[in-house]
Amino acid sequence: MDSLTIAKYISIPATFILTGYGISASQSTVPLLYKVPTNISAEVFKGVYLNGKSFVAPGAIISASALAYLAYAIPSQRQLYAAACGLILSTQVWTVGVMLPGINRIMEISRSVVEQQKADATGETVKLMKAWVLQNWVRAALSGASGLTALSAWVGGA
Repeated sequence: MDSLTIAKYISIPATFILTGYGISASQSTVPLLYKVPTNISAEVFKGVYLNGKSFVAPGAIISASALAYLAYAIPSQRQLYAAACGLILSTQVWTVGVMLPGINRIMEISRSVVEQQKADATGETVKLMKAWVLQNWVRAALSGASGLTALSAWVGGA
């Protein structure tokens, strides 16, 4: 198997795996925490985030590397593979630029009983988690768009 085929077999499925991973967290995991007391929900969210961070960031980097290689190696499909690479990298920019402040606040709440009590009284944790869910849907959409763009390049370039 040649390096181009290997890069396609790595990059394209990885984008869709990341999409599914994000959808799962937004649809089936974090919303279940809305009705749970903050001392539990913030701690569970922290685990969801840390587990996701150790999976999503490396997956995005691996996929982006393979997509960048494809963009370099296949001039006729360069624009599509480069766009797919940019889209998967944008998930990390989105995470740091948009999502991280809310994530950090939930982490801060998870470390302090006083902050947990305040958050329970004001509903802050639920608001932060609802914002995270919406932001994570955007991140999943970016991953999915990356996968569809790369798949289009592959099918169009055979």
